[in-house]
Amino acid sequence: MAVQDKTEAPTSKKREDARNKGSVAKSMDLNSALVLLVCLALIKSLASFFVQGLDSMLRDALAQLSNPELTQTRVLGLASDNGVKMLILCGPILAAAGAVGFATNVMQVGLKASPQSMAPDLNRMNPISGLAKMCSGRGFVELLKSVLKIFIVGYVVYAFLQAELPNFTKLADMALRDSVSVVALMCWRMMIKAGAAMAMIAIIDYGYQKWSFEQSIKMTKQEVRDEYKMQEGDPQLKGQIRQRQRDMVKQRMMQNVPKADVIITNPTHYAVAIQYDQEKMGAPTVVAKGQRLLAQKIKDVAIANGVPIVENKPVARALYAAVEVGDQIPENLYQAVAEILAYVFRISNKAGRVSHSAAH
Repeated sequence: MAVQDKTEAPTSKKREDARNKGSVAKSMDLNSALVLLVCLALIKSLASFFVQGLDSMLRDALAQLSNPELTQTRVLGLASDNGVKMLILCGPILAAAGAVGFATNVMQVGLKASPQSMAPDLNRMNPISGLAKMCSGRGFVELLKSVLKIFIVGYVVYAFLQAELPNFTKLADMALRDSVSVVALMCWRMMIKAGAAMAMIAIIDYGYQKWSFEQSIKMTKQEVRDEYKMQEGDPQLKGQIRQRQRDMVKQRMMQNVPKADVIITNPTHYAVAIQYDQEKMGAPTVVAKGQRLLAQKIKDVAIANGVPIVENKPVARALYAAVEVGDQIPENLYQAVAEILAYVFRISNKAGRVSHSAAH
């Protein structure tokens, strides 16, 4: 059997199944780039806050360390206090990094969790399968991407430092505070350039991940047909069910034929069984109808059970076309059906029902 190419776009069920397994289009580079850029912007805007905080920490630490009565307990307390202060200083950056990372994930894959992907799977710890993934085509592509990222970002940093090299020679002639400011500005500009390079890589990687994901979940024509059968049911089986339902309807109709008061025929093409009980029905009701072979079966059952058969082509056609089994006849056919019922009741000595039928 020939292997079919996956040429069909994935169905919504295929996408949902892939998502439940944790397979989505996601770029980790996009997360990293956005987190880096947001953190850099936050550091730039809160630079004075960080500098003042670090300056205060260093002054306190130096003052404590120069104290001749310094003990081990005080050193531990100083370390603990400075740790808390550092956490307070870095708190805005950490919070921003977490928020941006979460928002980027939501932007890429949405909020829906995937319990199936979070379930423990021993195959993930299998070194053989892990090695197979590394040696696969996708593993090679990921390795190539990592090498290119290192090369591109490294080249951006190298080109920046090469261009700024003349400025480094001037640092020796500057005051310490001025030289620190110049170096800090250089570092800032270098990080911005590196961040911009990472952002460009992330955008390209996100596009690649989307394309790769779409290719991975494409379906063959046979898979689409099989999925349709699973969702909608096998057409052959559905046909069998419909045929069985029709047979059951026919069987119920044939059981109602002996209860009919008259069979109105075409005479060969149509047969409509009419029943009228003035105590239970507001109008005569069609209890069975059929054409051709089914019409003949209705007439055969009627003959076997002594139900009168009346030939009236226009009425038979009109009733067959306008009234479903179990429904009462429409008003425009009252007069015609009443005359037929009156005739049948008269010849059947059911005069007690003639006047009511004729009234309709």
